[in-house]
Amino acid sequence: MAVPTLRGRLLGQEIRALREAAGFSVEDLAARSRVAVRRIERVEAGYAPVRFPDVVACAPALGDEYQRLFAASQQAHLPELRCPWGTEATRALDLLHSTAAGVHTVASGARPFTLFLMPEGPDVVFHAHLTTAFFTEDPGETCAARNTVAALPADS
Repeated sequence: MAVPTLRGRLLGQEIRALREAAGFSVEDLAARSRVAVRRIERVEAGYAPVRFPDVVACAPALGDEYQRLFAASQQAHLPELRCPWGTEATRALDLLHSTAAGVHTVASGARPFTLFLMPEGPDVVFHAHLTTAFFTEDPGETCAARNTVAALPADS
């Protein structure tokens, strides 16, 4: 079964915003595009990959953005997201803070990080760099981050 990824959730959030801006409910879009309501809901929640036929069918709601969104959907499975500070980084951090089951920031050591424990899907490790925000769901990175957090004294 598919699990929501950070990139998938961000893409779904953007698709939902475009659908709502066009004034369509999920049911309206499903009827217009002949894409199942459940499929649209899963895409918007970040669970389902966006397929080309879905994007073409949903073009009335996505407008001129459909080509960019389809290109982004081709990368939704990638475990890393590196972006310059700005709108995309802020959207990712806002999404993580609003959906994480737990957040742990480790400021000591050579590589400070924040670990977002996700209730569904892989956990996310965030590294703040001077010019970029780096998010990873790589199992090795998330395991190392969980181990580091677990080894910290209880009063940290």
